[in-house]
Amino acid sequence: MSLTVRQTIPKKFEKFFYSLPLIEQAGFFLWPSLAAGELNEEEIKLLKLIKPSGTILFKRNMQSFSQSRFLISTLKKNCSRKNSLFKMPFIVSIDEEGGRVSRLPPPFTRGKPALEFAEQNDFEGLQGQILHQVFIAKALGINCLLSPVADILSEPSNLVIGDRCYGRDAEKVTQFSSFVNKVLLKENIYSCAKHFPGHGNTTTDSHKELSISNVTLSQLKNREWIPFKKLIDDEVPFIISAHVIVPSLDEKNPATLSKIILNKYLRKELGFNGLIISDDLRMNAIAEHYKLKRKIESSITEEQSVSLSEDDSFLKKASIDALNAGCDILLSCQSIVREAKIAHAIADKMKADKIFHMKMMEKAWNIFYILTQKTKKKTI
Repeated sequence: MSLTVRQTIPKKFEKFFYSLPLIEQAGFFLWPSLAAGELNEEEIKLLKLIKPSGTILFKRNMQSFSQSRFLISTLKKNCSRKNSLFKMPFIVSIDEEGGRVSRLPPPFTRGKPALEFAEQNDFEGLQGQILHQVFIAKALGINCLLSPVADILSEPSNLVIGDRCYGRDAEKVTQFSSFVNKVLLKENIYSCAKHFPGHGNTTTDSHKELSISNVTLSQLKNREWIPFKKLIDDEVPFIISAHVIVPSLDEKNPATLSKIILNKYLRKELGFNGLIISDDLRMNAIAEHYKLKRKIESSITEEQSVSLSEDDSFLKKASIDALNAGCDILLSCQSIVREAKIAHAIADKMKADKIFHMKMMEKAWNIFYILTQKTKKKTI
């Protein structure tokens, strides 16, 4: 079975999906985060109700090895669907790139950033670092590293990408990002290319504000998209979208909310049939798209506590817009308590809109298929 061909939806799956409570159906499309290093009663209740298909964990969730392993085990237990004909792996994902983007708990080190390996042409050292990350991830119960970064540092002043990527030209980034993807897949870990259609040509950080990439379609095809095309050919299972506006493609919508970028270009032109994952919907770039200015940096990446006061009135609309644009999985990085509103928004929309409901069933099948496809050596 291959990621290069969309699969026919079996009638048995369709019947199974529609038999679930609407809130559980909505859970297919949501990977929420957690507030802290242990589950409280409210979180457990919501996880059992929604049964999200995965999660994304941060530094605040992992204070030690034993604590992290217990948290992940408990998380999986509370999200499992018992006696289901269509069981699939529960995805436990983390941003683990090395350098300044690292989530693994103490005493494990951050390692070196991507750009340092590329500048030294050090494939052997990079492989060693990846295998170290994989060894720890598997011991903890993590099965997805949100890596590699496939962005090209075509704008030297770009700090949000900076040394997280593998270089300033398409050839170098393609070589190294493809190498990372192959190592992860060989080790039976889900990989994820980010951030399509490219975040390397921006001068602002989408965590903090809306970002614009003034690149032409020709530049995208001949530079930014070369690494992504290679990764798609190598069957990378997941690609994360960027909250970046590319006026040459879509003047109004950031990529996460753009049917043109996700459907016309990523799906049809580049031929990606894996799962499209939104970047954190709580980032200020998305809030600004919905005319909401906030002082809070809402994308939590380290030890900070979740915010209980930020304005997220846009979030319900953003979640439906992202799904309609082409995203399969929604990341929202505060806590399941705060992200429950996304699940309820999806469930309400499915109840009110039969066409949307049918599209979500089709997405759910693609999620199930990708997470269980037989090119894996074994179930992750």
